[in-house]
Amino acid sequence: MKHSDESDGYIRTINTISHKTQLYLNNQLKDLGLTSSTYFFILKVGDSGELSQDQLFKLIYLNPSNVTRRLNRLIKLGYISKEKSAVDGRSKIIKLTKLGYQNYEKLKERLPQINNSIVSALDRDQLVIFKQLMAKMEARLDGLL
Repeated sequence: MKHSDESDGYIRTINTISHKTQLYLNNQLKDLGLTSSTYFFILKVGDSGELSQDQLFKLIYLNPSNVTRRLNRLIKLGYISKEKSAVDGRSKIIKLTKLGYQNYEKLKERLPQINNSIVSALDRDQLVIFKQLMAKMEARLDGLL
């Protein structure tokens, strides 16, 4: 049984940390009407000013139907607008609305505190090592995909 427990140890641990991070993020962003699965859209569109839907697909590691579903949720909340591109009529341009921009500003203020809370158990040296290890793992996974 012990071998079975350890066969997925890293995967299980990464998934558990990811799930708990999402729960914490959901709790911290609830008053903005955002979740761990939607905040990134507001952040990226706000950082860019506007993005085509194709650019957004490339920034986010989700299939297009999931991206579209989350965008539609943000449109219903009044945070994002989607319109046809003036340059390419087939392309959709994603922009923040006034309300979306207000939440983007709040999000930018809040994210550093949320990030720090998540890693506060690590000292400065551990945090440097953690960042290096995460970068290595991400690069390796990029190579596997």
